[in-house]
Amino acid sequence: MRNSLFFLNMLLLVFLTSCVSQQKYTDLEIAKNRLSNRLNETEAELDSYRNQSAKLQSQLTAEQEQRQQVATDLERSRQRYAELDATNRDLLARYDRILEQNRTTLAAAGDENASLNARLNEKEQELNQRQKELQGLQQQLSDEEKNQQRLQQELVAREARVAELEKAIADKEARLRTIRDRVNQALLGFSEADLTVREKNGKVYVSLSQNLLFASGSKTINNQGKQAIAQLATVLKANKDINITVEGHTDTDGEAAFNWDLSVGRATTVVKELTINGVAAERIIAAGRGEFYPIATNDTAAGKAQNRRTEIILTPKLEGLYELIGE
Repeated sequence: MRNSLFFLNMLLLVFLTSCVSQQKYTDLEIAKNRLSNRLNETEAELDSYRNQSAKLQSQLTAEQEQRQQVATDLERSRQRYAELDATNRDLLARYDRILEQNRTTLAAAGDENASLNARLNEKEQELNQRQKELQGLQQQLSDEEKNQQRLQQELVAREARVAELEKAIADKEARLRTIRDRVNQALLGFSEADLTVREKNGKVYVSLSQNLLFASGSKTINNQGKQAIAQLATVLKANKDINITVEGHTDTDGEAAFNWDLSVGRATTVVKELTINGVAAERIIAAGRGEFYPIATNDTAAGKAQNRRTEIILTPKLEGLYELIGE
């Protein structure tokens, strides 16, 4: 820059020393000033450029330092990356091994799980079957309990009925004994050969011999027989809850048809005598048995004498007992 200024001064000196005109001098002066101004501007720009260059140099230095730092960091990063990459490869290898082991384990577990599921299904089916069986047993038990309760109730009812029956039978037997005793008492004056009183199958049998009531072959009752019938009628009238059946019996002597008619006639005669003595006719049944219901052999005179008889059968009315049995 200083060389340029020296050149301009020399040029101006030459012009000044030269024989030039005033106008040219003026022009040169103007040109000098212009050049001087431009020189100043150029120097100012040069200073500005220098400042900028210094700043750029400073920035370049900073950037170079930063670049160096970046390179250093990059190298460290590369090293770290290499380390991480090695670690990652190792981890990937370990992961692959673990994954393979896991696959093997899962395959084995899958087979075991399938087996367990199959066994579980079997157990569930077995459990469902047992639950159904249990429900059936519970229902059966419930039905059995209901049946037991019903049977218990029936048993209680039957025991009550049995107790009633036993009481009724006991009452009947006591009644029969009472009747038998009263009949025995009423007929106390007659011999056992002519009159017997026995209890059999819930009935009282008053057996009157032919000698006590009738002559041989006759249907007409004699006085001794009438007395016996009258005394018996006294007991029967006092016990109106007794049914009376009069049966005539014969031995085997004579024709069977005659014996039959004779047994019926004698039974009817005794019935009439009872009604004469006040026993209600509706309580009495007459029946002829002929020779067909002997109580002894007809091969002896003693046996025939026992078979020739009239039996007055006394039966307590058992409607109440039948009602108990029929319930």
